[in-house]
Amino acid sequence: MRWLIISLLVLTAPAMAQQKPGTFASSEGHQESEGGANPFNDPGRTLPYLAYTLGQLHYLAYACEGEDTQAWRIRMIELLRLEAPLTGYRRERLIDAFNDGYQVEQRARIRCGAQAEAERRNLARRGAQMSQALLNEVLD
Repeated sequence: MRWLIISLLVLTAPAMAQQKPGTFASSEGHQESEGGANPFNDPGRTLPYLAYTLGQLHYLAYACEGEDTQAWRIRMIELLRLEAPLTGYRRERLIDAFNDGYQVEQRARIRCGAQAEAERRNLARRGAQMSQALLNEVLD
């Protein structure tokens, strides 16, 4: 089941410009390498970080497209259904990460337009890379 949600996230992320393999763009636009804070090195951190990124994307979509936009929230619900269907610590951790990502973007008060679109592209790229890393885990 995990491969289904991961595949959906990878396939539905917008087409992005290529970047150097082994890096991901943070929401501030800089790239982080595979060492240090990169969540790809720790499978236990990848899912919460993906949930956090989905929360960021949901806020930007909500702020710029309106309250009817629920695509990223729906992806989060699907992630919960597949990865943490039961009440417990894992589910709460993912929900908290999603909410934290939403609130961080809300506090940043990014204006809709070119700045928001650049942020959305970076976040979608990062989400696609995390999804791919999770898929690779499953396939290995």
